[in-house]
Amino acid sequence: MTVQMPDRIPLPMPPGDADAIADLAAGVRSAARCLAAVDVRIAGSAGEVPGWLGDDASAAAAQVVAVDTLVRPAHDAVTSAGHRLASHAERLVETRSQVRALKQEQDEHFRHAWTRWSSLPGLQAQIMIDGPDVHAIVADLEAGEASRRRRHHALLEEIEDDAVATARVLVDSCAAVGGLGRSGDADRAVAYLAAELPGWGDRELMRRGRALAGQLTSGTPEEKSEAAAGAVTFGGSSPFAGALLAALGSVGVRYVLTDLGRGDTYAAGSPAARVLAAVFGAAAPGDGADDPVARVLDAEYVRPEDDFATVKDVAMGLAMVLAAGSSTPSGGVATHTAAAWGKQFLLWERENHEPIGQRSPSRAPEVGDPAGLAISILAERADPGVSAAFLDDTMVWQSALGRPYDDGGAALGQVIAHAGEEPGARGDRVLRMGLATAGGGLAGDDPYAWTVNRQTLAGASPGLGEAIGEHIDVAVEALRVGVDGHLVRSQADILSGLGYVTLDRGAAADVEQALSAWAQVRPEALGGAGRDAALPAAGVLGAFVAVQEFAQRTTHAMDALEDRAEALAKQALESHTWGLVPTVLQGGIGMGVGLAESIKAMALHLDGTWIDRRDNGLVFDRTDAAALARTLTVTDGSVDERAVLRLAGAAYDRTAAVMPIREAPMSPKSDLGSLGVGAALDLAVELIEQNHGGHVPGIRVPR
Repeated sequence: MTVQMPDRIPLPMPPGDADAIADLAAGVRSAARCLAAVDVRIAGSAGEVPGWLGDDASAAAAQVVAVDTLVRPAHDAVTSAGHRLASHAERLVETRSQVRALKQEQDEHFRHAWTRWSSLPGLQAQIMIDGPDVHAIVADLEAGEASRRRRHHALLEEIEDDAVATARVLVDSCAAVGGLGRSGDADRAVAYLAAELPGWGDRELMRRGRALAGQLTSGTPEEKSEAAAGAVTFGGSSPFAGALLAALGSVGVRYVLTDLGRGDTYAAGSPAARVLAAVFGAAAPGDGADDPVARVLDAEYVRPEDDFATVKDVAMGLAMVLAAGSSTPSGGVATHTAAAWGKQFLLWERENHEPIGQRSPSRAPEVGDPAGLAISILAERADPGVSAAFLDDTMVWQSALGRPYDDGGAALGQVIAHAGEEPGARGDRVLRMGLATAGGGLAGDDPYAWTVNRQTLAGASPGLGEAIGEHIDVAVEALRVGVDGHLVRSQADILSGLGYVTLDRGAAADVEQALSAWAQVRPEALGGAGRDAALPAAGVLGAFVAVQEFAQRTTHAMDALEDRAEALAKQALESHTWGLVPTVLQGGIGMGVGLAESIKAMALHLDGTWIDRRDNGLVFDRTDAAALARTLTVTDGSVDERAVLRLAGAAYDRTAAVMPIREAPMSPKSDLGSLGVGAALDLAVELIEQNHGGHVPGIRVPR
């Protein structure tokens, strides 16, 4: 075994440039002295401005107070940061000196060891046999290296702890001007100071807004994204937002939206989308008739007459801006703006009969359905006035109820419920439109002609039920048919819509509860007083029960109509594909294939037949009408109970007589000749007659 001298352990210097830190500390201390000078100059005059009078004096005094309030904590923070930086620089210089001392010690120790090593007598033999002299030299050197390693590690740990403490002081100091101690603090400080010093800040933010408008409409995508990222902090400022939108104009905004929509992939944190989301939430229009900010906020970015190629990128950009609002502190686009964009989406879809969004695995689901996204935002914001204004349009109702949603229409139902909280004539009108659209959109026996999506209506029914409860007079007005038996204007559609809403039993309970309150508090609304006051109310309640019966039977009929339409579509497809086989193939092969195909068609219901459904809906008859009227109107002996029951039953009959109840079609019986098997059997008869001669009795081809 041979003995070797050990390698030197590394003794690196601690990271950091002490001279640079010292220079920074000097600069921070200089800033602290400037702040101290400002503090001294305004400390005695805070709250008063000599030589200024009236409103100007008040405004100037407010600015002085604001500056004083800002300067004092800033001075304390900067002073603390300067002292800490200087201390860390000194500590770093000292630590580096100590590490250099360790290196010198190491050099001296190794030099002394090599001197001893080379002076040993019989060195080669000592090395070969691991002699005690060489072993002692190596052991002494290793012990010295171990000691130096421990001391070096302790020095680095101490300076690292001091650096962490210094960083903590710097982070805390940043808070004095709105900083977080992270990248982008310069922009945060500007935004904070702009808010604290509006006299200076508004002008600075407006300048930056105008500059960003130019950056978003020129340059490479990377440059645009970088510019937008630097402005995210300012997006929630009204002066910045107004300046940006005014500089862009509606044309510039459309350009940026198109740029966003053309992206290959959807980035949830797109800086441009986040900036626009914040800006469209913070911008405040002016009072002028031709205010540039108002023109941008009210602009029609999606027009019904636009073709899909023109509108798809803009719509996608709008959806990205709406979606980005969830990641902005302000919550993004203002509620009334989200409603305006949602209305534009729906009106375009109604005009063009197709969804405006593009479903894609590379894009977030909500962005692929801009209209659904806008409606979900309105549902979340829960603003009755905006929701009512959004739905105060028959065409919006038609489009909103005529399309599917990822949530089945639940968010639409919430928007309807919020709109129902709007009191007065507008709330009544909006609800009346909704019920008429629901009822009229499901009229007729052709499912392909229905303009209301049944699943969407079912999902929205709880919200409609709440809205009806808030505006029960709309339902009462329509249910008057139970009293007089006459239908006027859109009353039939409103009654049908009311019935479809009651298919949701929770919604039906809401309506019944509201009718109960109406019947007990305001039975005179339809005429009558005293002992006969409950009689008109009994007629309304009887009509309500009849409307529920209509809905139960009609929904079963609609199920059957949809089954029939699907069966006929399958039959048509089968008849024009495999059903043509017997007329194409010759001889026995065609006959065999045709027979097999017909059997398959019957087994799989491709022959125009379907499986009849059982009507498992609830049943509401005259007895139920009388029971409801008795429960809600006969509270004491002042009302003639028999008259109430009689009127409720008569109202039920009157309503049932005018409601357009549809019969559920029944599936026809399977027919072997329905898919061309008749032709195959005719061919078989012909072949038999040719081979055997004469007429073959007993074969009857079904038609």
